[in-house]
Amino acid sequence: MTRIDYPKQVLYFLIFAVTQVFFMYKFILFDVAFAFYYIGFVLLFPYGVSRSVTMSIAFLTGLTIDIFSNTPGIHASACVFIAFTKDFWIDVVIRRSDDDIQIDWNELGLWGLIKYMLPLVFAHHLIIFAIENGGFSGSGLLFNKIFGSTIYSFTIIIALSILLAPKAKRT
Repeated sequence: MTRIDYPKQVLYFLIFAVTQVFFMYKFILFDVAFAFYYIGFVLLFPYGVSRSVTMSIAFLTGLTIDIFSNTPGIHASACVFIAFTKDFWIDVVIRRSDDDIQIDWNELGLWGLIKYMLPLVFAHHLIIFAIENGGFSGSGLLFNKIFGSTIYSFTIIIALSILLAPKAKRT
């Protein structure tokens, strides 16, 4: 079982969730792309932590966003799904038997983060917008929102991943 650096995780939560709630809801690109980059907190949560702990933290993260954005459980459900699948997905993508994988820029690099994060960010946005839309009717605008928001959110998450990487190892 992986140990959690609680002060570091609280700082990450503040960076991702608080800035999401107070700043990023105002930045919408072309009335299509929304920056839901708070999911980066769940995606960068340490690998190997028990699934129940990860899912509980993801639920609280999503619930925090739901409370401030007046969305009844949409973000919480998407975050729980991502938390449920993230360790399995990193095992599939990284293909290492190492139990001490650090999910950060230094360990995975750009290509590793793209392979790991981009599909999960897409799945997160698919869940959010499908629930919000009530299904897949009007799929043209729906998929524009999903793809645009995925690229927008992913770009911000990668930038934050670079900024949050330990400075001594950053290349």
